[in-house]
Amino acid sequence: MKFLALRFSKRIVNEAIPYKHLLLADESIQAINKYIHRCDLYLVTDNELAIGVCAIQEIDASTIEIKNLAIIKEYRNCGVGSWCIQKVKEIYPTKIVLVGTGDASKNALRFYKKNGFKPHCLRKDFFLKNYDHPIIENGLQLIDQIVLKYQSAK
Repeated sequence: MKFLALRFSKRIVNEAIPYKHLLLADESIQAINKYIHRCDLYLVTDNELAIGVCAIQEIDASTIEIKNLAIIKEYRNCGVGSWCIQKVKEIYPTKIVLVGTGDASKNALRFYKKNGFKPHCLRKDFFLKNYDHPIIENGLQLIDQIVLKYQSAK
């Protein structure tokens, strides 16, 4: 796919929260609302077409966590997600970057590892405690959240 003009721009505070895009990577608006108001939200556009979103929460002075990274189906598997990760690394060059994903989320685990993330820790029973219904991925119920970490060599 040829991109016309990819942009990764910070959402203005008064703009509507793009739940339609956030719901591509999270199960419910209730789950999103648990973190979104503490995040910097970046919109991913291609020639003004909204194609994705990235929500980043500052954990402490040295650490951020990607709480949501979602790209619309038509733009997946062609480098846009990796491009977004690169943008996060450029915007936060000195920060440790964390991201959590489901224990059965094979594609997400492979994607983050390909982008330099390494396994960091496990949030036991995360999906059992934070969702009121089972979340199934790759035919398996998600139970634990695997947290991956990226730290620049700089």
